[in-house]
Amino acid sequence: MTLPLEDDSRPPYVQVAEYLRRQIQSGELSPGDKVPSSRELQEKFGLASATIQNAFRLLKSEELIYSVQGRGSFIRRPTAGPGSEGGTQNPEPSESEGNAEGLRSRVASLSAEVADLRDQVSDMRETMQSLLELMQQLKGEGDGEGA
Repeated sequence: MTLPLEDDSRPPYVQVAEYLRRQIQSGELSPGDKVPSSRELQEKFGLASATIQNAFRLLKSEELIYSVQGRGSFIRRPTAGPGSEGGTQNPEPSESEGNAEGLRSRVASLSAEVADLRDQVSDMRETMQSLLELMQQLKGEGDGEGA
């Protein structure tokens, strides 16, 4: 499955966030459910890890998801707004709890970014090694022709 990149002028990370937002709103993803992993979404949409991480950051800023280091991202319980009927309202966290959760979320996000960067560096290293081998091969063929 791909995103309608040609039909939608919004950045891909916004489109991924919208896809997940629709799943939350439709009930396909419920409070407490685990969000598909970054890697699953990369494969599903053919996008880079950084793009998916940006979508996650956007949903976190909208307080639709939260992350737990080493476990993944999860759907938040909705907060009942003024005038809403029923619903479960999250108790307001104390300032220190809010800061701790924010810091945990930020650390988890940064840890995911570091892991993605390590993967990218590893891929780049393999590509560079292949290019070096190819250059040495070509150089050897070039030296043989001149003799």
